[in-house]
Amino acid sequence: MARLCVESAMQSTIAFDRVGHHPDDKYKEYVDTLKGRLITTNIFGTLHAQFGNMIVLATVIMSDKKKLHQLLPRQRTPMMKIFCNLLTRTIKTLRKVGDNSPTLTTDADILENIRKLASNSWRSSKSDFHGRSWSALTDYSLRY
Repeated sequence: MARLCVESAMQSTIAFDRVGHHPDDKYKEYVDTLKGRLITTNIFGTLHAQFGNMIVLATVIMSDKKKLHQLLPRQRTPMMKIFCNLLTRTIKTLRKVGDNSPTLTTDADILENIRKLASNSWRSSKSDFHGRSWSALTDYSLRY
């Protein structure tokens, strides 16, 4: 059940990726390619839920407990790349709408702090939980 929660958090975060695209457009995995602003009946609720998804993923990925790492799905794309892309895109989206919502601005600030903590932690340990070096992760590092 916990594994399903983690996978659902990832899938929910990418659910709106192809909105506005032609069906024949190539999908870029875990990269925000949304054309224009997403219009939903409750943009605040949608984006705040995305924030919650990122908190779940950050907790699992940044934990020093191997038991939690086992909950991560095995993907062709390295998990760190996926996490960094999802974190970056969520922060960018929250910032776009944040002018209209102090809560979403705070959500973005919290994710920025998580990004800094993760960056410092991975740099000091020189590897992530799969033993890849920090320098191997800098291409998708915690920046936008």
